[in-house]
Amino acid sequence: MVAVGSQGQDHGNRVAVDPAAVPALRDAFADALAKVDRQITLAGGDLRIGAWANDPVTTRATSALNARSVDSEESALSVLRAYRVQLSTAVEALDRTALQYQVSEEDSSATVSKQEGTGV
Repeated sequence: MVAVGSQGQDHGNRVAVDPAAVPALRDAFADALAKVDRQITLAGGDLRIGAWANDPVTTRATSALNARSVDSEESALSVLRAYRVQLSTAVEALDRTALQYQVSEEDSSATVSKQEGTGV
């Protein structure tokens, strides 16, 4: 289960995730990350075009297309790279969350075992 909600003004938005869902969520984000990485690799060589004629109109068109696809801060490739950073951050956060759940579960198991052994 995944629930999204606000936790107050100081904490911003939080996502509550059922511990059992973390591995599947992490795998989904990691899969998306791998696909974006592949597209970035393909785009690096395939999006840039060369002038197909030696005239001012073609030169301006080539420049405009390259700016929109690869050369500017707002280009498709720049947006794809920014999306990749967000996916990578999500995968890292899910890895940390899984580790926290694992440590918490181990602590809980150790506490229960200790209490059972002492009769408390």
